[in-house]
Amino acid sequence: MPRLLIADDQDPIRQMVRITLATQGWDIVEATNGTQALALAKSERPDLALLDVDMGPGPTGFDVCRALKSEDTTMHMPVVLLTAFDNDADRAKGFAAGADRYLTKPFSPLSLIDTIRAIIAPK
Repeated sequence: MPRLLIADDQDPIRQMVRITLATQGWDIVEATNGTQALALAKSERPDLALLDVDMGPGPTGFDVCRALKSEDTTMHMPVVLLTAFDNDADRAKGFAAGADRYLTKPFSPLSLIDTIRAIIAPK
């Protein structure tokens, strides 16, 4: 069963994402900020990380993504940025940080599931 990391400082967003993804039988690990997200990504080794860009004080989702992609143990972990920042400059910044996908809020639960399945589907 795939394990997914959700990192978002907003409880309602994390809850909605957790409930949506739990319907697929995926194991969920949650972080409320960038520092927690980095620690959990290293200790739990999820199959995919879903990162909000703006998580309050501390590392942003861009920072966490960049850090994950720069370390040998986490560089192959797929990262999906989930954010309200919907402009070309932010998208470019996300992909430059190493993000595999960039979804803007609000997103449909079905599009989130489809995005994750496309990334972690058995090859």
